[in-house]
Amino acid sequence: MVSDPPIRVLFVDDEPGMLQAIRDYLSIVHSIGVDICNSGAEALTREDLFGFDCLIIDYEMPDIDGIVLLKEIRQMNTDIPIIIFTGKGHEDVAMEAINAGADFYIKKGGNPEELFTELAHFIRKGVSKYRAEQSLVEKERRYRAVVEDMTEFVCRMNAEGVILFVNSAFPKSLQIPFDVLNGVTFYSLYPDHKREIEEVISLCDPDNPSAQLELPFQGSQGKTIWHSWVIRVIFDDRFDIQEIQAVGRDISRQRELDRQGTILRELGISLASSSTLESALSFSLSAAIEIGGLETGAVYLHDHNSGRLSPFLDQGPYRAALHRLYDEFSRIGDEMILNTGDPLYMSMTDLHRFESRFTALAFIPIIRYEEVTGWFILASDNLIEVPYEIRGPLEGVASQIGNVISRIEAEEALRDALIESEERYMQLSETSPDAIAILSGNSVVYLNPAANALFEVDSPDVFIKQPLHDFLDTDLQNWFYEILKTKAREKSPRAGEGFLKTKNGRQIYGELISVPISHAGEDAILLLIRDKTSQRIQEQALIESERRFREMADLLPEPLFEADTNGKLTFCNRGVFALLNASHVPDTDITMASELVSAQEQLRFSTILKKVANDLMPVAGDFIAAGDPSDPRIIHLSLAPILRDGVFSGTRGILIDITENKRYQERLHHMIEEKDVLFRELHHRVKNNMQIISSMLQLQEEYITDEVILSALHDCEQRIDSMALVHETLYRTESLAGIPFGQYLEDLAQAVTEGFATVRDIRTEIDVGSVMLSLDTAVTIGLIVNELMVNSMKYAFVDRPSGLITIRLTCEDDGCTMRYSDDGVGLPPGFEIEKISSLGMRLVRILARQIRGSLLIESEPGAGMICTVTFPKQAGNI
Repeated sequence: MVSDPPIRVLFVDDEPGMLQAIRDYLSIVHSIGVDICNSGAEALTREDLFGFDCLIIDYEMPDIDGIVLLKEIRQMNTDIPIIIFTGKGHEDVAMEAINAGADFYIKKGGNPEELFTELAHFIRKGVSKYRAEQSLVEKERRYRAVVEDMTEFVCRMNAEGVILFVNSAFPKSLQIPFDVLNGVTFYSLYPDHKREIEEVISLCDPDNPSAQLELPFQGSQGKTIWHSWVIRVIFDDRFDIQEIQAVGRDISRQRELDRQGTILRELGISLASSSTLESALSFSLSAAIEIGGLETGAVYLHDHNSGRLSPFLDQGPYRAALHRLYDEFSRIGDEMILNTGDPLYMSMTDLHRFESRFTALAFIPIIRYEEVTGWFILASDNLIEVPYEIRGPLEGVASQIGNVISRIEAEEALRDALIESEERYMQLSETSPDAIAILSGNSVVYLNPAANALFEVDSPDVFIKQPLHDFLDTDLQNWFYEILKTKAREKSPRAGEGFLKTKNGRQIYGELISVPISHAGEDAILLLIRDKTSQRIQEQALIESERRFREMADLLPEPLFEADTNGKLTFCNRGVFALLNASHVPDTDITMASELVSAQEQLRFSTILKKVANDLMPVAGDFIAAGDPSDPRIIHLSLAPILRDGVFSGTRGILIDITENKRYQERLHHMIEEKDVLFRELHHRVKNNMQIISSMLQLQEEYITDEVILSALHDCEQRIDSMALVHETLYRTESLAGIPFGQYLEDLAQAVTEGFATVRDIRTEIDVGSVMLSLDTAVTIGLIVNELMVNSMKYAFVDRPSGLITIRLTCEDDGCTMRYSDDGVGLPPGFEIEKISSLGMRLVRILARQIRGSLLIESEPGAGMICTVTFPKQAGNI
């Protein structure tokens, strides 16, 4: 397991003794590296300022004070942990530092060991959080890089379909600038299919959040681009759409290939059943016109009598115009260009000089035995030029014609041979597109022209003089010798494949079929050789494509795997082996996908695999990875079905190791619980200390007879009890974030009332609601209420049997208002709070100013005294 790098800290202070003491203590006791700076200006000029894990800044420095330096650093880096050192009596500086962006502050003085231990604790706490955040940022960057490198489209939208994010592959497919998609709705890209998209999204629900659809995008120059999308709807807790995610790919090429493949398959069936040249050419021309989207076409074949090209058949609306164009083409001598035997494509610019209605023209040769026997001529008055992507299929259609002509002629020759003589049969071999050889014993006694062309020999005599095995590779030589050994015993054909060499040394890949025959009254072998070099190249290209896919999958840091319908692993990238090594599992033992998780989780994993197979929907969950139980690894597993032609054929999964995230969450939870316990204990102890002080005052009262002093001590005791009551209330609450002020006032009012031994019936009405106040604000307001109640108990209800005290507190967005009133005798005439010298009223005035509040005390005839305190919301108010 990789350990965390050592912590490096920069300490900025103008006191050399403090710098040296902290550096020695942190480096020796806590193994924390400390660099020092004597001034803020020096710290700002350091090039490695943000290479440290944490910064410690003293507040009082001669050149730049700590707050100014803190603000300068925060403008350059908002994340690095910063701790402020303040002296005693600088509590306001500490609060200013926190507001300016400091993570922690520490007061100087006291026990140095406790001071340095607290400093080390804050350093480790801040660095741990900082490194965790940096790690999350780096992971997000890597994930974004993976998304940007994907060939598939990635698109995120809000509930209204407004695009929030796309990767670069999407605008590249649309052939539009990247920024054009900012703020655009997904529906506007497919305006004719908006209702279809909305209907698909509306059918999604939390149980079935995904759907798939294919949409056409109208690109430049009227070109239609087809996209296949998998849309996934993300719901919130109220089952409202929170976000829409879509992954797509360009299937235009695939749809075109499918269309062309369908046409070619149908053409192959038609050609196989064609028995005449006219029907075969008619089928082929129709297929070429349909593939290319060219409206008019004609077939020209060489006339054996004149040696010139003559029209054989034509199709389309402008056939006469096409023939006139070819005549004009021949008249000016361009017909000689066709003698090369290469396909010729002409655009609107090329055809301008012919004054033709056509804007695109294609001449595609019909080749037979490497000779041009005719031409496909295709024309269009809509296209500017013949698209490059259809030229290959068009040439493929034409390339079949030579074989079809040969087949038809071969079939005719075969029929004639069966009727007339064996010599006719040999003539069939001469016209066959496949290479044919006849072996008698170990010698070649016959070679057809196709074999001459295949092996690049001038005449059969050259080939016959050289042993056949010289043209075969080692594997085919062994196969050939086995044929010779068993030809007397076997009467059925045998086939083999391998590499052959021509006379010029060129290597080709061929399929060989041996058929036992009788030739000139003796046993012989008819050997058919078919050139499969092109097919072999395509197969190798597929193998290379699969290799590139595996290499790309291995580059991904996340483990990827595929399993068949029985859960057996069929593919794993290197990330899986890395996870197994980290979990201490030998990868050679893993054969089933369920073995990637621990034994106790395998049943649940198998159940999820079955759910994916049944529902054909992605499923995700957290598991414990297989491996050492003493060091368990927690993984997030996402599974998705693999569909082949709509049929479930296996499962694909991706694993993400979330062990460290889980452990970090647990550590945070334990730290919060520990902090909560410590704070509660602290408030409890503060309350106990205040009660001890209150008890000491009560004991002191027993030795004092002066009523004035007794009254002062009693007032002090009331104030201490008021503050202690705040800590007691906070200790009993579930959350330490605020004081439930209503309950606190109830307890305070009861304590003040019981503190005055009187037979008067003094009632209190408190209306606070569910207002929560911070500790500092609650203490201040509580002391104000205490002073006002003590004043009312002493002076408001003299010579009265009963009284009513009313306290109301309301909070709005702009601040809070506390209204205290009694129905006593009211204030004396000419009462002004600023001129009153009594300690109680002075305390009320000072406490109101302390919370930045305004104080108003007034008296109404017959209504007693009214005190209103208006103060802004503090940081802890709710």
